[in-house]
Amino acid sequence: MAQSSKIAILEDDADRIDEMKRRISTCLQECEVVVFDNAPDMIKWLRGHLEEVRLICLDHDLGPNRDRNGETFDPGTGRDVADYLACRAPVCPVLIHTTNSMAAPGMVLVLSDSGWAHSRVVPYNDLEWIRSSWIVDVKNLLEA
Repeated sequence: MAQSSKIAILEDDADRIDEMKRRISTCLQECEVVVFDNAPDMIKWLRGHLEEVRLICLDHDLGPNRDRNGETFDPGTGRDVADYLACRAPVCPVLIHTTNSMAAPGMVLVLSDSGWAHSRVVPYNDLEWIRSSWIVDVKNLLEA
């Protein structure tokens, strides 16, 4: 794996982010982790960095609208990022991690239809899923 490898993560929960970073730093030290808590910022970043990314991890639900610089800001959803990726040539796998059973199939379908390799992990038991399922899929997708 190249030294400049990046793992881009869309996740709005601070505890999940900390655990994901901890797991990656333990077994994939050569990867730089870039985290976004909203879809618009991730999409903007991907426009200039997609070719550097080795793995993209997407949550779906990113919380309610927020105040940002005195204005209402919609954080979007992981589907927004999946739709953006569907319009680009696949460059890396995508790992979907969401409990939203209504939205996940749409994310899977749009990625599958556009040729992106993907996997899905359903979060469970607070952060246990990151330690037991998510990091296993991360490693498997990076080795594929």
